[in-house]
Amino acid sequence: MTYTQWLKDFSTKRKTILKKLKNLSHKEIIEYFVFENMVEKEPDFCLLYQEKKKCHNVEYLNCLFCACPHFSFDDKGLKKEGDVTVKSECKIDSKNGGKFLFEKVEHQDCSNCHVPHTKQFVTKNITSLMDSLKLY
Repeated sequence: MTYTQWLKDFSTKRKTILKKLKNLSHKEIIEYFVFENMVEKEPDFCLLYQEKKKCHNVEYLNCLFCACPHFSFDDKGLKKEGDVTVKSECKIDSKNGGKFLFEKVEHQDCSNCHVPHTKQFVTKNITSLMDSLKLY
């Protein structure tokens, strides 16, 4: 699956859930998107939910911004560095992020970064997300 297709699928699923929750407060929406609740109430949102497995090894995991707004990608490549095609990168160069190379293609490794999954990040960014989706 390409990055573009994954993002399209994720965005559709998230918007469907948010439409269902549009009468809730932001605080209630944030609580709804906590991993343990999502596993129970939205088992088809993520493939990892079937195994009750988190994508990041943290106690608190919020799934609202699974598609991190700091993750930049292009399926054809963002740039070339020598003979390596860079397909994704972190716009904020998170200190917990990394990179991996496979067949001369470099990808961003976000597995150790928790920035978009923290309650603080979600609380700070939920209003702009809801405004952009025009769900009010």
